[in-house]
Amino acid sequence: MENYATAREQEQSNADIMGQKRQEKALREFKEVLNDLMFLLRSASEMETAYMYWVNRSRKQFVMETQSTMLDNVMFKDRISFENHFLDKFKDIDEPVSVRIGEDISASALSHYYNDVPVEYVTLLPFVNNGETVAITVLESSEHVFTEDNGDVIYSYINALRNVLNTYLEISDLYEQEDEWIAYEDTISDLEENCHRAEMVKKLLNKIQSFLNDGGASFVTQGMDGWCNVMNSEDAKYAPPIGMQMVERSMAYEAANCGEAEFAIHLNNNPNRLSPREFHTEGASMAIPLMMKDRRQGIVLVYDKNPLVFKESTKHKFINLVRTAALQMMANDPNMELDAPIFANDYRAFLPDLWERTVDTELLRIKKDIVSYDSWFGLVTISNVAELRTKMRMEELADMQRDLITAFNPSQFGFPGILGYNSDYVYSFFLQNKDSETVQKWTRAVKKKFTNAFTLSSGEEIETGIKVGFVRLTDDYGDSYQVLSNAKSALSQALKSNKNEAI
Repeated sequence: MENYATAREQEQSNADIMGQKRQEKALREFKEVLNDLMFLLRSASEMETAYMYWVNRSRKQFVMETQSTMLDNVMFKDRISFENHFLDKFKDIDEPVSVRIGEDISASALSHYYNDVPVEYVTLLPFVNNGETVAITVLESSEHVFTEDNGDVIYSYINALRNVLNTYLEISDLYEQEDEWIAYEDTISDLEENCHRAEMVKKLLNKIQSFLNDGGASFVTQGMDGWCNVMNSEDAKYAPPIGMQMVERSMAYEAANCGEAEFAIHLNNNPNRLSPREFHTEGASMAIPLMMKDRRQGIVLVYDKNPLVFKESTKHKFINLVRTAALQMMANDPNMELDAPIFANDYRAFLPDLWERTVDTELLRIKKDIVSYDSWFGLVTISNVAELRTKMRMEELADMQRDLITAFNPSQFGFPGILGYNSDYVYSFFLQNKDSETVQKWTRAVKKKFTNAFTLSSGEEIETGIKVGFVRLTDDYGDSYQVLSNAKSALSQALKSNKNEAI
């Protein structure tokens, strides 16, 4: 009996130690995520210094959690009493507050700077839990105050902080979810990369895919005078075809319209994720807007046949991942023009960085035999570019390119597909459909529009022909470069003849 009791005590002791280690690891990784969030917040808001203090009311202290700065003359104290810190009179705020050095607070109050105080504006972001301000994030800048125009960054950060806190508490209570937290922290870290925004979308979709068992993730964005699906995760099951248009009353439309995430369990194929023409509307889905300073730049669709995948904690993670990706995109390209679609050019054709990654992803999906559509990639142009360039002014040529994108748009003929920019007057296209004659039908429809003189939006008429070269995607292709090279060869042959060429 004594041996049995001793063994039980030892077993319980080991369990307690393991539980403590799990909690310690979760806490450590939680702090790492907070460090990453603070860096992203400072970068996206273009501030010199950003930091967060917990408000410890029982000890009447501000406790440093994390900080990020680009300045050299900064040194923070880990703990400081209320009465010795300028945050004392702000410790009960429940909304963001902006102050100016020299007017609202003195420069000497910012004791974490030595030699001189190089900042002029301070913005305070409270974190409120159960009606009490438990933490304050401080942003300091020498040139500009954090205004309402940056509200999306504030909203994203506060919600990301709340989601991370909730996730941490959940994992601290449920030891068996330790691996999930580690993977989530790794996922957040993997998004902290200086890369093109199209690459960030690809990474984001594949990271979300790792949470799913029988579904996928897709990205919907603006281009070609509308919204459509432009990329799927590499392992997505039941993904909508590339180019499927977003329609009103769909989940994606509602998310884009209100700027908030939408969640639904599908009954009798309702509601639609993207379009009534989609297949496999089963299980449950989320539509999460990619927001940048209150601009809707895209919608991330997440779907799985098993609705139980969408636990509250998992939904928070998806939303947080999308917000983190948006912050990182803004940090990577501070001069990005957010008042226009960021994944299409001035002609409304999708950027090469985007369609190249779409082709690469779909090639991988074809190799894995998880694509239920035929796919074609090609190039389309007009037959008398040189002649028109000598007749028209530069601004007229630019308007003509926009009109050509509208005229070539596959969706107006009922075919899912996207148009991308390859070079002036030469556009890439990617069509995906169950009908094996899709590319031929689309080509005939486009050519018919140009049988007689084509009227531009300016009212001017042009006479031209259409030349198309394309390839059908198979697992023989290695990457988008090889596909593009073959499509160029096909277009070259088409320009030399009176026929469309396919390889």
